[in-house]
Amino acid sequence: MQRSPHTPGKEALTLGDLYRGLRSQFESAGVSEPEVSARWIAAQASGGDTAQIALAPQTPMTVRMVAHADAMAARRIAGEPLQYVLGSWAFRQLDLAVDSRALIPRPETEAVAGIAVDWLVQTVRRRRLSEVTVADLGAGCGAIALSIAQEVPQARVYATDSSADALALAAANLAGVGHAASRVSLHQGSWFEALEGVHAPNDIDCSAILLRGQLHAVVSNPPYVADGEPLAPEIDDWEPREALYAGPDGLSAVREIVREARSWLAPGGLLVVEIASDQGSAVAALAEARGYERVRIERDLAGSERVLVAMRPRDEPDALELETAARRLLDGDFVVAPTDTICGVMARYADTDAVARVCEAKERPRSEPMPILVSGLAQADELVELSPAARALAEQHWPGGLTLVAKRRDGPDPLHGRETLGVRAPALGWLRWLIDDVGPVTGTSANRHGHPTPASASDAAMGLATSAGEMAVPGRVIRGQAAGGTASTVVDVTGETPIILRAGAVRAEALEIPEVSAGSGD
Repeated sequence: MQRSPHTPGKEALTLGDLYRGLRSQFESAGVSEPEVSARWIAAQASGGDTAQIALAPQTPMTVRMVAHADAMAARRIAGEPLQYVLGSWAFRQLDLAVDSRALIPRPETEAVAGIAVDWLVQTVRRRRLSEVTVADLGAGCGAIALSIAQEVPQARVYATDSSADALALAAANLAGVGHAASRVSLHQGSWFEALEGVHAPNDIDCSAILLRGQLHAVVSNPPYVADGEPLAPEIDDWEPREALYAGPDGLSAVREIVREARSWLAPGGLLVVEIASDQGSAVAALAEARGYERVRIERDLAGSERVLVAMRPRDEPDALELETAARRLLDGDFVVAPTDTICGVMARYADTDAVARVCEAKERPRSEPMPILVSGLAQADELVELSPAARALAEQHWPGGLTLVAKRRDGPDPLHGRETLGVRAPALGWLRWLIDDVGPVTGTSANRHGHPTPASASDAAMGLATSAGEMAVPGRVIRGQAAGGTASTVVDVTGETPIILRAGAVRAEALEIPEVSAGSGD
């Protein structure tokens, strides 16, 4: 500062003087938002709060206070973030210790925590739960985990981070939440790997069960900046790089969390993930393809799209049944299952021999093409060429009852010999999850040629077994009843203008394609 409160013959430095002097220094040094930094540092040095600068500007400053302010000012001018300079920062109802071991808690992350807290509170009230289990992945200083523990008394939070330093900072912050800290545990490791083998208490019989498949919510603020993307020096030079950067497209961490959370969440569980403001469409597509429902992108207080919110469907086949089906498909077998409308028989489209066995089981000529089920646009893009108009149709009506007939990317199909394929993303979340794991599959009805398709998957499998011998056996049937309903609408998108080949579940007016041509699809 320009003058000391104890210099003989000079008036003592006041809080207002300190603030104005700091602001002048920061303006001269080109510090961003100089007024904000000056206000916070003056308040911190004086031991008060920022309101006192306006309410009590004549408060005298001591030599110790001025020296403290000078030290903090030097760090701020050197580029260190204000939050690290101060050593603490407010986050929702908490005052957290912050330093360069973890990211600075920001307002957009408060939105993430708020969405999770609101949903958990409502879930506890609606379902009358005595406890809810939550994973906070990439916990950093513990802002999300500790907020949930404090604001949801029934929450037991498992906080993970790959950085031992970040977890040490989170551990220091546990002391600030009092009794709620007893419901937070810290686990070092990468994302869900940190929770492998971790058990959750079971109040029903006092036993313990593994967390996988039991979490009511998964919340995360992962790295989401693309490698090489320029950031402000204040961020890039000071905050931990491993908590910022995430691969060529910035989605490597988000992609892994969205993928793995599907099996860690309990049915009906919620996924909440912070993302970059330009990643909303891509991340929503990832969640759709992974079989989540109620997928949406929420905005932060600044109006930017910053939060993925998605839910694991409640009604799904048993996880073990799905795992068995996935292994069978990968081994070259086919699987019978209830699909959106009828029971279908699935084989991996990449396995030509398996698709040929489906034809045999159905007594269907190999020259007749079968529709292919994909998890979403990413898988469809690997198989067929989609024009902008075709992509727009898929984005609007997938997952659901729309089959697009498009040009096959790798020439004629090896079985039926045609240069086109019909592709569709099914409405059932568990089916998209399965397809996302094993790749595109056949989407044809589980019946022999000329026979009706039974509503029961087990009955449908037995009908195929009389034709294909030992192909349909227990473990390759996902049990259940088909829902019934209208078959998909089939649209030819090989030309400049889409043409409806078969009217079906998606009405022509919804597609804005007026003319319906004669045709059919399986």
